[in-house]
Amino acid sequence: MRPSGLILILGVLAAPPASAQEVAPGDTASTPESRAAAWYTRPAVGVQVGYSRTDLAVGEGGNLLTSRQGAITGAYLHFPLGDALAIRPELLFSLKGGSTVSAIAGGDSIDIELAYIELPVLLRASFPTGSVRPVLFAGPALAIEIGCDFSFADAVRSTCGQATLPAVRSWDFGLVGGGGVEKRLRRATIALEARYTVGTRSILEGVKLTNRAFGLLLAVTF
Repeated sequence: MRPSGLILILGVLAAPPASAQEVAPGDTASTPESRAAAWYTRPAVGVQVGYSRTDLAVGEGGNLLTSRQGAITGAYLHFPLGDALAIRPELLFSLKGGSTVSAIAGGDSIDIELAYIELPVLLRASFPTGSVRPVLFAGPALAIEIGCDFSFADAVRSTCGQATLPAVRSWDFGLVGGGGVEKRLRRATIALEARYTVGTRSILEGVKLTNRAFGLLLAVTF
């Protein structure tokens, strides 16, 4: 046998068997698709920021007072329940309130500005249409009031709870619903979402006055 033939045979026999395992049929553990699936089904954290437009609904008929513009910002945890469903508890700072001519101010024009820490717990569904997915979500939201100001027509600003002003309740409970679209990147998800929050509890004693808010948010999940 020629030396070159002997060298070829020895080379084949000495080749490591690991290369055969890497291309074994049915082994998808190391494919990009499987790695992406594992990434998006793990618990994650995220941040969000956005614009809000809020009203105060007065009376049983739900007539809206003049709306005011505000902001929403916060963070959340993301717990997937498979590829399509997830539970998302959030921690948000939001501004709410409205303006009206109200009997609680003796017939004067009054602007109410409220600040809340909100704690929504949302059930979130994303539809598997590829890397760009429509999403829907809904759930309850506890809101803790951390700031409140009344502004009157004479530009006087007063803190809620003073002797001549009604006390605003320290917490609210609302229902949240909304939807949007998300884009799955390699190591993050970016989403543009719209949400509507309806308060179920009057912010004042003796007067039916409830929070309503529309928000448009940009969210990034890591």
